[in-house]
Amino acid sequence: MYTPFPVHEIEGSAHDCGEAHGRLAADRVQRTLDIYLPSFERQAGLSLADTRERARTFARSIREIDLDILHELEGIAAGSKQAFEDIVAVNCRTELLYGSAMGLKPATECTTIAVLPEATRDGGVIVGKNWDWRNGCVDSIVVLKIRQQRKPALTLIVEAGMVGRDGFNEDGIAICGNLLVSNEDRGHVGVPIPILRRQVLNAHHYYDAIDRLVRAPRGASGNYLIAHRDGVAIDFELSPKQAFPVYPERGLLTHSNHFQSVVAQSTGVAKFYTGDSLYRDFRARQLLEPKIGSITVEDVKDALRDHFGHPRSICRHPHDYPGSEPTMTVSSQVFDLKENRVHIAAGQPCQSEYRSVGLPGSD
Repeated sequence: MYTPFPVHEIEGSAHDCGEAHGRLAADRVQRTLDIYLPSFERQAGLSLADTRERARTFARSIREIDLDILHELEGIAAGSKQAFEDIVAVNCRTELLYGSAMGLKPATECTTIAVLPEATRDGGVIVGKNWDWRNGCVDSIVVLKIRQQRKPALTLIVEAGMVGRDGFNEDGIAICGNLLVSNEDRGHVGVPIPILRRQVLNAHHYYDAIDRLVRAPRGASGNYLIAHRDGVAIDFELSPKQAFPVYPERGLLTHSNHFQSVVAQSTGVAKFYTGDSLYRDFRARQLLEPKIGSITVEDVKDALRDHFGHPRSICRHPHDYPGSEPTMTVSSQVFDLKENRVHIAAGQPCQSEYRSVGLPGSD
């Protein structure tokens, strides 16, 4: 069993929130840097000087699209006493690791589920995800409850030092993501994935969340499931140049690490995935489809504990991929948007209990 992730409640200006994040989670920010800075050289051939130069380029892109997020990154660097460029670099980790020809490797992580009111027992919206990533990242994750100025209050599950990953806000918007790799990933400079996800959660309205995502210049492919507690969920498979929406069927949507869109498949962008991606999303649907109309949070948790295909299962156990870092489920999270809660298990959910966390100001 893994130790529950630290929960930090922060508030104030963008810089204040970042400074508190960096200060309160300084040890885990250091862990994040220890994981990624060497990986950038091993996987993408980037020296520390190269990484920092790329980070400065990305910082200019972030400045143009969201100055508040840039100030928050500056605050994280100040609070954790780390170099600003290094903090920016880990927020660009997907773009640096997968966004170039040298980094084009199959996507190996994450299974995501959305259940809409017509499929749930209580008429609510449930979003679940197993976050599968590098084994050591289980020791770098934190939960942030952020009350920010002029934007929605929100709760995030992130690798310390990052401004966005999976989360939900007080206006009923939730986002979960999956790694996608396409043949359009060629080192473009754009808005990094954590910044895109944070921009979604900074939106008050669902339409604005979508606009921010699909209109932004992107540096790497990615999958984004955006749900709203009023009963809508759409999955967006994005390459740097294109956007492919995927919709629920019978109130249920499941996704892993390959492009499901027939249009995406026909254009040839969808080549980089491992075999387990093809059964993990199918398996999640197979487990939940017979329960449509009565699905509960506990049913979604049970699906996320499934071991078909072990160790490359929905509940992923430590596993080496040739040429890639060892991976496992580092976090499992189930968002209950009707109740404004997220249930979080550290590591594999078959081994850890889910812990319930609310929005800022709640227990």
